[in-house]
Amino acid sequence: MPTIITKIDFDIPLNRSLQIEDYAYVSSVQTVNNTTHGYTTNTTISDPVYAGRIVIIGNGFIVIDKDPLAPPIINNEDFILFSKDNRVNESSLKGYYADVTLENSSNKKAELFAVSSEVAPSSK
Repeated sequence: MPTIITKIDFDIPLNRSLQIEDYAYVSSVQTVNNTTHGYTTNTTISDPVYAGRIVIIGNGFIVIDKDPLAPPIINNEDFILFSKDNRVNESSLKGYYADVTLENSSNKKAELFAVSSEVAPSSK
């Protein structure tokens, strides 16, 4: 299958959990404007279509190895989504630090029965 490299620029910050090798999807957004009243009256979003694997993540852009069956052109108005490969990202959250604040905003007495967490070493 031929490789098609596509760069997609963003005007907003990228999601922090985005990683190289994530799957990119594209969904077309179409809006119909009511010119009489000047507001949007109808918005349709197509089902997400697989666009390819993310191979580069830069400051305000991603580069994908585009699937030849994906839409030929990804427009600025399109909605870009991503998903993780569940074979790689199947464990729980990773890290070394947790800060938890439990707060009762009720005026009535409350009792905490239990607090638990799932912890797994991520650097071994």
